[in-house]
Amino acid sequence: MNRQFYEFWANFFTQVAHGQKQIEDMNTLVQKGLTSTKELNELFRRCYGLKRPETDSPEASQLWQQAIHDFQQSFNQLAGQWGWVSRSEHQEVLDRCNDLEKQARQQQELIGDLRALLHEKGLGHSELFKHINKSLKEQTDQFNALMKSINEAYKEKP
Repeated sequence: MNRQFYEFWANFFTQVAHGQKQIEDMNTLVQKGLTSTKELNELFRRCYGLKRPETDSPEASQLWQQAIHDFQQSFNQLAGQWGWVSRSEHQEVLDRCNDLEKQARQQQELIGDLRALLHEKGLGHSELFKHINKSLKEQTDQFNALMKSINEAYKEKP
């Protein structure tokens, strides 16, 4: 991130600390994105060493575009470091989450239907035995691990 980006935010937050108007501007900035309010423009120009945008020279326009590009690039880096995501990224995650929840509901319904089918055919008990065997194996493994740790603890004592 460039020096002017940090200078912009340092000055902006200093101004925020000095008055309610800047807090309102910050709220507008957060809610509506970077707007071109007079105070923000002046602060931006001062931090990036730009002259007023009224000059129609190609050099001035190019300097403005470069400063805006640098600012946006630095802002995106800062947003990433703070864990911010864009609304579009957030919406993509929400859509994906909804799709996965729908898929999980469908799979649960299918599992229920298959269990019911097994029970109707008299095969439901096999699933119960598998569950019991799995539980017994887990308990045996846990018991063996406990005995091993007790045995090691007694071996370590003189």
